[in-house]
Amino acid sequence: MVDQKIDGVGRWLKAWKASDLLRQQELVENLNDAVLAAIAAVDEGVRGQLEKLLVDLAELVNVTVGQNASSQFLAELQTLRGRQAVSAAVQVCQVLMFVAYLLTILIIYFVKRCQKVREKNQRKEFELLEKKLQTNKAKRRAAAARAKSVPAPSQE
Repeated sequence: MVDQKIDGVGRWLKAWKASDLLRQQELVENLNDAVLAAIAAVDEGVRGQLEKLLVDLAELVNVTVGQNASSQFLAELQTLRGRQAVSAAVQVCQVLMFVAYLLTILIIYFVKRCQKVREKNQRKEFELLEKKLQTNKAKRRAAAARAKSVPAPSQE
């Protein structure tokens, strides 16, 4: 299209040299029309390119805004995941502390129960030993009493 306009300008120059003034005026008008048409065509091309650039820019802005929103959303999601992980860790610690508390109570109960059973067994054993001691004392006393009552063989 631009080549056609340049060709038109070239024809006008040739015609201008060869023709008279009236003809030159017609050529000037034709040239003006051709130049205006060329300017209009260039203007349309530039407008089309500008509109395309504006559409591309708007798409880039939308993509950038979308990416920005997505990145912000992902950052907030990461923060939320981190908080949930910390909350889960705290809950696990709480459960472990509660289990340790219950185990401590059970251990204390069993230790006290074992102490009571051991003391009861020790008392029974002590009473059994006391009985044996008393029976042994009684046997010794009886043996000593028998020894006194039996006359000793004399040595004659």
